[in-house]
Amino acid sequence: MLRRFILCLLMLHWLCMGVIAQTAEVDSILNLIKKSSEDTNKVNHYRNLSGVLRFTDPTLAIVYGKKGFTLSEKLGYDKGTAGCYMNVSTAYIYSDKLDSALHYIDIALRYAHHVGDEKRLGLAYLNRADIYRQQQNFSQAMKNCDTSLVYADRTNNDDVRARINQTIGSIYYQQEIYPSSIEYYDKAAKLYRKVGNLRMSAVVLNNISLVQKSLKEFSKAIRNESEAIRITDSLKDITNLSIFNGNLSDVYFEMGNYLEAERYANKALEYAQMQNNEKLKALSWNFQGNIYAKQKRIPESIQVLEKAFAIFVKLDATDRIQTTSDLLAEVYASNGQTDKAYKYILISKTANDSLVKWRYDDDVTAMQTKFQVKEKDREIQLLAKDKELQALALSRQKLLITSIVIALISVMIIGFLVVNRYRVIGRSKRLIEIERMRNTIARDLHDDIGSTLSSINILSQVALAEKGDNSQNYLQRIGDQSARIMEDMSDIVWSINPHNDSMSQIIIRMREFSTELFESKNIDYQFSEKVSEGLTLDSDKRKNLFLIFKETINNAAKYSNASKIEIKLSQIDHTLVMSIKDNGQGFDEHTIKSGNGLRNLRERAREINGIVTLKSVVGEGTEMELRLPIA
Repeated sequence: MLRRFILCLLMLHWLCMGVIAQTAEVDSILNLIKKSSEDTNKVNHYRNLSGVLRFTDPTLAIVYGKKGFTLSEKLGYDKGTAGCYMNVSTAYIYSDKLDSALHYIDIALRYAHHVGDEKRLGLAYLNRADIYRQQQNFSQAMKNCDTSLVYADRTNNDDVRARINQTIGSIYYQQEIYPSSIEYYDKAAKLYRKVGNLRMSAVVLNNISLVQKSLKEFSKAIRNESEAIRITDSLKDITNLSIFNGNLSDVYFEMGNYLEAERYANKALEYAQMQNNEKLKALSWNFQGNIYAKQKRIPESIQVLEKAFAIFVKLDATDRIQTTSDLLAEVYASNGQTDKAYKYILISKTANDSLVKWRYDDDVTAMQTKFQVKEKDREIQLLAKDKELQALALSRQKLLITSIVIALISVMIIGFLVVNRYRVIGRSKRLIEIERMRNTIARDLHDDIGSTLSSINILSQVALAEKGDNSQNYLQRIGDQSARIMEDMSDIVWSINPHNDSMSQIIIRMREFSTELFESKNIDYQFSEKVSEGLTLDSDKRKNLFLIFKETINNAAKYSNASKIEIKLSQIDHTLVMSIKDNGQGFDEHTIKSGNGLRNLRERAREINGIVTLKSVVGEGTEMELRLPIA
């Protein structure tokens, strides 16, 4: 007993030292920030601080990362800006806010490309691959892994190569392609050992253990997880110690060894409580709840599962809400509390319906990726047959050459005459197109900017003539109108810039605008897109598409009282579909049909041959859909 007591004291001392060490590091960087001027050194301190906190306290990491890139953008320090945006993106990943993470990693990539920082580009594309992996968009995840590998090879960076192999291993693991998963995890483990990255060596051992648990190879899973814990223990990495002990608990649970499962679940909870990490505490309580339920310790099971459920609701973790409510329903039913069991059955069903809806398209993509290897083998067989057919075709082609040469000479003569004629017609068309664009810009400037300037002129005259407090109100309105002019000018300039023709640039602008708007309103949102990579839009379609999007989400943010908004962009054959749906108060469509807002949306849609439909139910929310024909 004395020996066990001493060991517990040593463990507690060690844990406290780990927390104190990180606290000391954070305090040290905070002191440097206080002493620094508004220069690039301060940006680097913000970047380092957000990097330290992104795993243990992602919410605080986001705060300092945003301070960093705000100052860095002001200074024009692109390298620091890229680093701060990357840290903010990673912190959003650990906060389970993948849409925000994707938005900020896209911005980080833009700055990293501008600087030409190939090492950071490798990491940024890898982070984006991991976000797509967690969203189960496996094809995009693989493409970003390929791009990351190009930069890793250019910089000869084995650490990034290891992370790429680990991410690919996780992609295969999620699709239950376990042999390929183990193959890539092993490659990652060798590279981590080569560069001496002990922390990630432990993480990949944990990954391998998860695969072995799925294959029911429990002894191997225990061996690898125990080694991961040993390495992590030596590094005082408390966050991963909680995760790894929880996973080891789950292995013992699958084996039916509930005594050991409980021991490691308790350890996982201790580490989570040491860093006050709510998500890890909830996961540990979930482990405990499962174990207690199997041991028929119903009151204890209910107590910890209710704690876990409350945190998962707070974090809006739909998948965890579904599994925990399902287990709570089962436990309450076994205890004869049918009313509470029924309550949690309904919660589980609602959460499951949401998950099915969100993951349907991603499951289709996953199936396509899963059979990628078989399709490659089939392509190789077809190529072999093609070679035989090509040999036969060559002999026939020789017979055609003579007749083709004669035909070409005839075509060249006719073509010269036709081209000469159409050159004149083409020049006229280009002039008409330029004139049309000039008229569009002039109309936009007259309608949007001109009317606003007239308002400012009138308001300024009234403010000069007014006395007392009323003048302040007019000055405020002048400020608001000026801000609107700047925003409208920005939209016009962006819409005519040919650099923004690609759909990817439009999506980036949409993400930037929606993130700034919804974060300021504290509205949760999801932004998903499935469009062809090479899709481009002309200036008219680009401008009106963005303005329809902008006006719709502005209306949703201002008037709907929504807590969640879903934005979807998809391509169906030759049609681009944009859907914006909120869970707000809705309205009676009969009272809004004659309103200016909807009329403006439909007018803009008509200008680009699109169709806008609006569906709204009082108390249930509103959905706007735009269908736009594309080439």
